[in-house]
Amino acid sequence: MSIVMNLKKPLALLLFILLFSVYSPCQTDRSLTDNPPKLTEYVTDESGTLKSEEISSLRAKLRKFHDSTSTQVVVLLVNTLNGEPVENVSNSIFRFNGIGGKGKDNGVLLLISKSERKIRLEVGYGLEGTLTDAMSKQIIQKEITPDLKNGNYFKGIDNAVTAVISLTKGEYSIEKSGSKSGATVLQIILAVLIPVIIIIVIIVIIIKIKRKTLGGAGIAGSTGFFIPGSSDSYSSSGSDSSSSSDDNGFSGGGGDSGGGGASGDY
Repeated sequence: MSIVMNLKKPLALLLFILLFSVYSPCQTDRSLTDNPPKLTEYVTDESGTLKSEEISSLRAKLRKFHDSTSTQVVVLLVNTLNGEPVENVSNSIFRFNGIGGKGKDNGVLLLISKSERKIRLEVGYGLEGTLTDAMSKQIIQKEITPDLKNGNYFKGIDNAVTAVISLTKGEYSIEKSGSKSGATVLQIILAVLIPVIIIIVIIVIIIKIKRKTLGGAGIAGSTGFFIPGSSDSYSSSGSDSSSSSDDNGFSGGGGDSGGGGASGDY
């Protein structure tokens, strides 16, 4: 009996050492803080949550935004954080991939962990004045969390992406996020059209007065004026030319982050 008891202790110790030696390296390899993933797309879904068409839609949207503004917004879904703080993981991934432009630091990382149900908006130095910690928190709480709670991952992510893009353009209001963009468009249209209409009316009146005064002689040839809508007017098609490419791949520009942004649960 004593021999058996004496054998149990060494065997238990050996088993413990073997388990520790196997388990410990595994944990180290899975550390997203020490070994952040290399991102090659604007949207990466390691959890298999989003449909392929949803991923393609988001990638095209974010690529187009980058091409027109140089600001990079990147989305990453992971299965688990393996017990690490979401803030540490997101900052490590952000800096490792250099999201945003070098010197501009105009990058944003949206990180979602399904197992821990964690959300993180990591913001580069250059956008901290616009996408503040408070505003990042509001976007998480109002734009993404409700849909993620209901399992609508694509809608929640798309809402958050749209909010971040609108905010950097000065078109986002957290109080009326659902209707603000429409009101802003209407205000822009009115602000542009009203002065143009007034100018056209004034020009027409001046021409009529000159024609009456001079009997219409040589007016058409001597009076030059610009009519909005001619070949010199602005066309939006040019701004979209760079986004028509099928290449939606992501490549960081050397951006940096000091931990600005916000975190949330769902």
